[in-house]
Amino acid sequence: MSFLCLDKVNCRRDGICMEVCPAGVITADAEGYPVVKDGAEAFCNKCGHCVAACATGALSHERLPMIDFLPNRKPRPETVAEVEPLMLGRRSVRAYKDKPVEHALLERILDVARRAPTAVNSQQVGWIVVEDPAKTRRLAELGMEWLRAAGHPRYVELWDKGREVFLRGAPHVAVAHAPADYTWGAADCAIALTYMELAAAAHGLGACWAGLLTRAAMAHAGVIEALELPQGRTVHGALMLGWPKYRYSLVPPRNAANVAWL
Repeated sequence: MSFLCLDKVNCRRDGICMEVCPAGVITADAEGYPVVKDGAEAFCNKCGHCVAACATGALSHERLPMIDFLPNRKPRPETVAEVEPLMLGRRSVRAYKDKPVEHALLERILDVARRAPTAVNSQQVGWIVVEDPAKTRRLAELGMEWLRAAGHPRYVELWDKGREVFLRGAPHVAVAHAPADYTWGAADCAIALTYMELAAAAHGLGACWAGLLTRAAMAHAGVIEALELPQGRTVHGALMLGWPKYRYSLVPPRNAANVAWL
């Protein structure tokens, strides 16, 4: 069966694995058991949905070790009651405590972000996590050099008056990048950063999209060098991370959805 391994005793022959396969790689043999279509093996993108959707555990994938799969709990009403307030209450934090985030927690939210969906399961998103607060401060200084040269007087004025406006005093920054020639780099990085932002909020961390750093990482050699950005990669987004200095007691209003129902 090529890269698919089947336990026929537990297989229900219900066709679910075939239906959820995004590339249409799986078909049924004469007895109704799942098999890989002739010549279709190369089209498998290793998304793992065929294995994940098998309720009896009858299917496994030689390219995806079972130990790497996680249990997926069913949605419950209490889950909605937890997730919606988290999403609505998340704020763009621009004031941080002078306290670094422990390495294990940074790793944990990164582990959530790496599981974000990517186009065709390409998983081309790369990460640079600035863990050393001193290096984060240096990035902010380099970024301000770029802002001065680019002509942004408002930011320069605030910086010169002692207000850290580039990375807002965050102790850490997570930068998402992708191959420069990868069509879906911007979208995939944005989705992964959103996963990271929500994971950070779930753990009580503050986060804010670092738009100035993202722009500087596309234009300023000093910033690119400080990030040690691999050659051939483009930065598509970044998040400031740290313990929030303040808590918000209200969720600010936003415009009504601009939607057309068809």
